[in-house]
Amino acid sequence: MKCLIPVLAIVALVGCTPERSPDTDTPPPPPGVLVEPATARDIIDFREFTGRTAAVDSVELRARVSGYLRQTPRTKGNVESELQVKVDEGMLVKENDLLFVIDRKPYQLALQQSQGALDAAKAKLKQANKDLSRSEQLLDRNATSRAEYDQSIAAVADLQGQIETLKATVARNELDLDYTQVRSPIDGLLGRTLVTVGNLVSADSTILSTVVSINPIYVDFDVDEQSVLDYRTRMLDGKVDNARKTKIKAWLGLGNESGFPHEGVIDFVNNVTDPNTGNTRVRATFENETGILSPGLFARVRVPFTAKYKATLVPSNSIAMDQQGRHVMVVRDDNEVSRRSVTLGPIRDDMTVVRDGIQAGERVVISGLQKIRPGIKVRVENEPSGSTKNSDSSEDVGDGA
Repeated sequence: MKCLIPVLAIVALVGCTPERSPDTDTPPPPPGVLVEPATARDIIDFREFTGRTAAVDSVELRARVSGYLRQTPRTKGNVESELQVKVDEGMLVKENDLLFVIDRKPYQLALQQSQGALDAAKAKLKQANKDLSRSEQLLDRNATSRAEYDQSIAAVADLQGQIETLKATVARNELDLDYTQVRSPIDGLLGRTLVTVGNLVSADSTILSTVVSINPIYVDFDVDEQSVLDYRTRMLDGKVDNARKTKIKAWLGLGNESGFPHEGVIDFVNNVTDPNTGNTRVRATFENETGILSPGLFARVRVPFTAKYKATLVPSNSIAMDQQGRHVMVVRDDNEVSRRSVTLGPIRDDMTVVRDGIQAGERVVISGLQKIRPGIKVRVENEPSGSTKNSDSSEDVGDGA
């Protein structure tokens, strides 16, 4: 009886043990990942530099005659005169727009005086010609001496010389009177007024304002020595054009712009490298019809450093880093993961050029990298936006993007 009790207890415990589920030995499902195919495209390698915009033409407006200033852009429309300044400071002006007026009265009087002297000399010449004609007639009749005749000839010649001098004086005075009107020599932006009404300005010395052109506009930027040597080597190998002989395209982006929306051309490469910085000054010209560009702005410039070539690109978020270096995880056709070491090239927006290690059309993991390792199988949870069929597109992702 005593032996029966422990046996019954064991049987009871066994009977209370829960029955094992048949699913306990089923392996967990493969981790889910998102993939995208590597794509092949025609691209251009660019390098980026920084610089500043600059005016193609910049003019200091100086008085060309001395006098008291009567009108400026600040007095626009407030002065009763046959001449009216109709522009404001800081606005766009056209070539020949009136900007400043210097007191004209002294120059008008000088012109009238010289014109009067010229008219008087012409009247004297007319009389001298009559006297010469009479002297000729008298000389023919031996009624006058040869000396008196020669004096008549000399008087005519002297007056003719005086008239030419007076004509030059009149022209000079007309020019001085015209110079009392300071007009814009170019199309551009007018700067602030530096001299106010009532002040005496001196010829060829007093700066009244400035005008800078804005269309087209320059961008000056410095290219480092290594980039200069790289480009020169490729040029000598015939892989790129000579920037001194060919208009190389360049793209510009402002500080508040994404990408490089403005297209221009490189039109100048300096003939020396600055020994202090190792940089070479380069200039590009950009059309500026909208006027968004103005002198002095910070600019990002992108310059092509290769011709078009076929390259393989992968999404930048598919690239990982470990102790062995940069790599991507590739999902094979049987959904097994393999690790591929890659050599990277330049970045194109959200894509990165892969020099070697992967072929166009292979699927790379872009999400779920932390859940996988080489050799395991995964579950692809998306339909890739690209495919093997269209991965060999010839889109140039470099130009102006």
